[in-house]
Amino acid sequence: SSKPSKTASVSTMKSCLYNCEIYHDRRRPRVHAFNYRVFMFCIDLDEVHLLDRDPLIGHWPGTIYSLRATDHLQSGASTIRENLIRYLRSQGYTGTIGSIRLITHLRTLGYIFNPVSFYFIDDADGHPACILAEVANTFNEQKLYILGPDTLSHGRFRDQQVKEFYISPFSAAGTKLHFSMRFPDDRLQIAIDQSDEEGIFFRSGMKGQRIPLTTRNLLLQTLRYPWITLQGIVAIHVHALILVLKKVPFYRKEAQPDLQKNIRTYLNARPMRVPDPLV
Repeated sequence: SSKPSKTASVSTMKSCLYNCEIYHDRRRPRVHAFNYRVFMFCIDLDEVHLLDRDPLIGHWPGTIYSLRATDHLQSGASTIRENLIRYLRSQGYTGTIGSIRLITHLRTLGYIFNPVSFYFIDDADGHPACILAEVANTFNEQKLYILGPDTLSHGRFRDQQVKEFYISPFSAAGTKLHFSMRFPDDRLQIAIDQSDEEGIFFRSGMKGQRIPLTTRNLLLQTLRYPWITLQGIVAIHVHALILVLKKVPFYRKEAQPDLQKNIRTYLNARPMRVPDPLV
């Protein structure tokens, strides 16, 4: 796809914000549910060069938000888009690739806490082609899940894959993830459920409303959620303590090495590491 001009107006940009609600709903072995609100960035990777025109986004010291290639999948290229294309080709994807939109948290005041990012990939004709979910833990590890064209039906990508990754000590690495996602438009709809031999025991997802990416809107969202990364960390660990008190079974990472497969590591360790997400 052709890159927009540096003089493109905000109204013509595909990049935007989403005001989101995130929900977690555990059914077994103990019932526990919670939700909280955040905002997410949706960055068209052809428009990365336009982000620096916003005074809140940039690469210089003191900037509130920044997008760095080293915070995402790395395949030897210098940009997120090139790394993504290299990875898709290495996994056998042969379709055309047009625009790519990334749903993510940006690095905030130099710190990143990003449990999962999503790449929505169009073909050369602008039609939905595939989705990549980039799941991360706090061991500087990530696992990538591809939802290919064969998983698209009636406008929604659906697939189930074995987790084979240590995300949470409250679920075994050999359980299955059930993905259900639509390409984002005015609304964002993402659902990832989890199942074992007895069926689905955990539901999670994110629903959002599109907001234009303007300095004013970004400032308003920043004021509304001034501690967005801290909020996520606190929420996860508070509810983890509740799960411990409810005596939900606990799995240690080193106890299931054979169930952790095709794991990738970040080339650069993240600063300010936090304890493992416990939900």
